[in-house]
Amino acid sequence: MSPVEEYLGMTRQQAIDRVYARARSYVEHETPSGAAAEIAALGRLIAAQLETAGATVETTDAPGRGVNLHARVPGAQPEAAPVLVLAHIDTVHPIGTLAERPIRVADGRAFGPGIYDMKTGIALVIEALAGLNARGRLPRRPVELLVTCDEEIGSHSSRAAIEEGARRAAAVLVPEPCMPDGGVKTFRKGVATYRVEARGIAAHAGIDGAQAVSAIAELVRALAAILPLADHDRGTTINIGTIAGGTASNVVAARARAAVDVRIAEPPEGDRIHAALMAIGAYNPKAELEIRLTEQRPPLVRTPAVAALYERARSLAADLGADLPEGGTGGGSDGSFAGAMGAATLDGLGARGGGAHAVDEHIVLDDLPFRLALFGRLLEEL
Repeated sequence: MSPVEEYLGMTRQQAIDRVYARARSYVEHETPSGAAAEIAALGRLIAAQLETAGATVETTDAPGRGVNLHARVPGAQPEAAPVLVLAHIDTVHPIGTLAERPIRVADGRAFGPGIYDMKTGIALVIEALAGLNARGRLPRRPVELLVTCDEEIGSHSSRAAIEEGARRAAAVLVPEPCMPDGGVKTFRKGVATYRVEARGIAAHAGIDGAQAVSAIAELVRALAAILPLADHDRGTTINIGTIAGGTASNVVAARARAAVDVRIAEPPEGDRIHAALMAIGAYNPKAELEIRLTEQRPPLVRTPAVAALYERARSLAADLGADLPEGGTGGGSDGSFAGAMGAATLDGLGARGGGAHAVDEHIVLDDLPFRLALFGRLLEEL
């Protein structure tokens, strides 16, 4: 019997079957961001499962978005600072995706919309809690689990709860997908999205062109000033994601807009970019230019506290007979909000797989027993 099987008290195949069955039931509920009724329905299912696993659950409505769940599990040391676990229900896949791409298993992988990001992560957490409860064991510390409904669109309804929980937590665990090599994530880039909008004066391009002010020309000048602000040596990237404007080729455009994505590895870079963007004004005095921050998620920085938490997880993984690498990514998660509060945060504790947000989204089934055992050990021993 392997160390993973010995800890779980079941065979690898039994562990795979249990986690996959739970994850599949979540994927069968399509929950794109903003599908409030569908997200609330899955929230009720998850809340019931958490209560069966020994948790008390508080449900908070998020109008137009669904529900957020706050579950609490008592610890063997009830006065100790809690471990906070962050997960999200919402996905990027619209309703109807499941009919086009049904759940399937092939070559040791399970495919389905949202199965990797991050419904299997939720399944691992609940299965770990259920396993402890079934064996009559408690986590060492109290566990608080936030299962939120709007992570994919900025966590607007849940950010305050995440930050408040992180301030009190001894550690924060995030079962988002792991790195491609199976490693956890000890750093993430911060993300900021800006809307750049130019307003000019419309006119016929061939008759009154001299009297017109082109919003598109203003937008192009602004974007030309924005792109050089990137600093790849510091991990700062800038991307013009969308651009639109004008009505016809023979009309001087009165309006134009663009969405700009900024990614930073270091918090001071966010301040530098923001100040530079706010200083950009219209080139033509008759034009108007507005640059507005619309979304923001701070970076998860590999602080000494994060590094120490990683080393603890790596030691537990070694006890289970596995190496646990570490890495980072340019994408954000709710773990970034927790890290910005100074909490020791370990991200990427979820499923191994690939295709996040894509048509081939999948998990590796054979890796599930290790992930389940590691999460259980973390809850018992942190």
